[in-house]
Amino acid sequence: MCSKLTDYDITTHIDLRHGYVEGMGQLCFSCYTGSSRNSISVDERTIMDTPNDMELGSKIRRVFYESRGIPMPKDPKWEKIFTR
Repeated sequence: MCSKLTDYDITTHIDLRHGYVEGMGQLCFSCYTGSSRNSISVDERTIMDTPNDMELGSKIRRVFYESRGIPMPKDPKWEKIFTR
């Protein structure tokens, strides 16, 4: 996020690092704990019951928008696929 160097060597296994986020990489302490890093909770059953990653992404996006009380933007090319 900020591109700051951390104290971890690239050969240190990710399970032994503090601040490593899969898909993002190693974050500095400030970025990892800072208020700019928001999170939402997704029910485990949603993940387990949705084997299709594209459909899961759509469900997670829906949770994100609902948690903030804003309408989900409409994307006509995907709307037909995920409307059920």
